[in-house]
Amino acid sequence: MRFTAFTFNILLLCASSLGITSFLNSNDQSRFKDILLSGLNSDDAGSLDYAIRGLTFLEFDIPNKDNLCQKLKTKLESQTTETLFHVGKASASLSCALQLSNTQKEKLETTITATNGVSEIFLATGALSSFGITLDAPKVLKALNTALKKDDSISSLGQAFQVASLLDGDVSSVFGRIEDVVVQADQIDGKMLQFEGGLSVTALVISGAYKLANTVGQAPFISKEQANKFAEYFVSRKSVQTVKGVYYLLEATSVLADNAFHIPVAITLASKAAVSKSEPKFQVKVTNILGKGLGSLTIIADSATRTLDDAVVLSQKQLTPKDGLFELDLMSSNPGKGVYRVALSASSSEDTRLVGNVGAIVEVKVLTKIAIEETEIGTADSDQSTAAKLRKIIYPKKLDGSLEADSHQKLILKFLLRDTLTKELVTVHQAFVRLTHRESQQEIFFVAEPDVNDAYKFDLDLATKAKDFLYLSGHYSMDLIIGDAVIENPTVWQIAELQLSFITPSAGQPKSSKAAEMYQMKPEIKHMFREPEKRPPGIVSNAFTLLAIFPFVIFIVLVSRLGVNFSSLSFSLSALGFHLSIGGIFVLFVSFWLYLNMFQTLKLLVVIAIPAFVSGNYMLTQIAAKRRGATKQN
Repeated sequence: MRFTAFTFNILLLCASSLGITSFLNSNDQSRFKDILLSGLNSDDAGSLDYAIRGLTFLEFDIPNKDNLCQKLKTKLESQTTETLFHVGKASASLSCALQLSNTQKEKLETTITATNGVSEIFLATGALSSFGITLDAPKVLKALNTALKKDDSISSLGQAFQVASLLDGDVSSVFGRIEDVVVQADQIDGKMLQFEGGLSVTALVISGAYKLANTVGQAPFISKEQANKFAEYFVSRKSVQTVKGVYYLLEATSVLADNAFHIPVAITLASKAAVSKSEPKFQVKVTNILGKGLGSLTIIADSATRTLDDAVVLSQKQLTPKDGLFELDLMSSNPGKGVYRVALSASSSEDTRLVGNVGAIVEVKVLTKIAIEETEIGTADSDQSTAAKLRKIIYPKKLDGSLEADSHQKLILKFLLRDTLTKELVTVHQAFVRLTHRESQQEIFFVAEPDVNDAYKFDLDLATKAKDFLYLSGHYSMDLIIGDAVIENPTVWQIAELQLSFITPSAGQPKSSKAAEMYQMKPEIKHMFREPEKRPPGIVSNAFTLLAIFPFVIFIVLVSRLGVNFSSLSFSLSALGFHLSIGGIFVLFVSFWLYLNMFQTLKLLVVIAIPAFVSGNYMLTQIAAKRRGATKQN
């Protein structure tokens, strides 16, 4: 039996991958409308087109149609294929009385050649058909098939499906390519399918495939599971913010919501995801991905399985229709508290197009109320030399008087939690005991643990836990906190007033004052730089200084013995500038050695180096000119 139930749950889990978890609700569509209305103010033909056609998908009465038609008329003067495409599509949606000139018509017709590529064929045929011009189907189909041999990318195939859907005659050569492109879709988390290129490319391919299938009169090569995964992807992109993105999303979802082959079904919660004895029913909504009804349906709860232990509490139970929703009394099956996965299936005797209508999963919590029973509180000696002295207390009353305890004793609290519906003992996720010091408002929490019989016991040895209290004696209030995700009545119960006494670990400063010091301002932390290393003796520094100067002394001595020829020394402006600049550089180096840092030295060096370079260049030029003149005279 357990194996059968397990197998059944696995099959439902696999089937649930076909279900759509959400749909484009009224809030989403209202936000889309605002985005599209902002696009009507654009001067770009593409943005105008996407906004107008998007609002048409929303069945919204577009304002100022005459002004928009006039704006489109000014755009009609363009000769580009893309602009004519967008003007034609938008004017057709608005029923504007616009026509192409003979020149524009001939240009679009001559564009339909294989050499121009699939994209240009898509734009040209879209423009011509929008202006009511009959397409030459054999010519278009031949050019399209030839262009696809050169470029059969996913976006090109999507455009080809859109073009072929406009043609009369045999378009099976293009229709057969649907299977080729669908297998190239990328799967996301095993739940969604999309094409490389994102929302616009995926919407172009899927909407084109279903339009072409409608033209051919044959179901596209897209399985039910694939159709639902594509639908799940489109619904997941409901946060799109651009006019173009909203248009493509609405185009794809509109096609999937109304076609002759596949209608993805969204089964979603329409009420609180929780039931209880006072509110035993939950409701679901069954729609297409645009949130519209699907006619007369029968909704069956295949199973309701508790996630904690896989216990199945019902199977094959029909939901009751009510005000466009379907409701189920889950509490009639007497489920225990917990989270349940309810597998739902929708069927229709009239519509065979529904897909993703089997094994849709909704999660529902079964809530219950708990009662706190057999509560006892008291003290016992830590060495267990005497029996515990416990006093009974009934929720929600408070213990009379104050309970005293010291470091030689331990504090004991016992209680039971009982499900008021099933009368069974239960455990909860959160069972805390909070002790609050009245004077300082310092709080300390402890966890109450259940034993093997689900009876809770809190045992606090004051001697071992004194450090947690910071040895802070005094008056404490004791609260019991009970909470869980599946209980209706989370509780904070003030049980008793306590007088606790702790022994300080030393005769020094009392721990109460030490605790207060913890929250006082501490001394400012100042950064301490490492002290510089000890300098070498002065005699060592002087010796190295003399060694550094010694080569210069030798140079002076040698120059004085050899003699200096000042005959070639020039007193021109360039010579004086060069020598002064060189002298300045030497002075700068000495200053760097004495007190300047690297950055200051580099800045000053740049200032001095420029005149040194310019004056030096002029001086060397003059010297070279003198030498050439002397050579000619000789």
